[in-house]
Amino acid sequence: MARTEEDPSIQQRVEDVIRDFPFDNYGLNDIDIALNDHPDDQEWVPDLARKVLATLDEAVSG
Repeated sequence: MARTEEDPSIQQRVEDVIRDFPFDNYGLNDIDIALNDHPDDQEWVPDLARKVLATLDEAVSG
């Protein structure tokens, strides 16, 4: 069973980290603006969080 299925708050925490990441510090101003101006329209954030968690689950599982 994937960790996100065991504890959905883990995915929410990863999503929060993505949303709080200072993209503008790395020249990714468009992403930073989109996250700040239209946070609810960023469907890619949960998708990215799921991919990150799936990769971590796979790495931990061996």
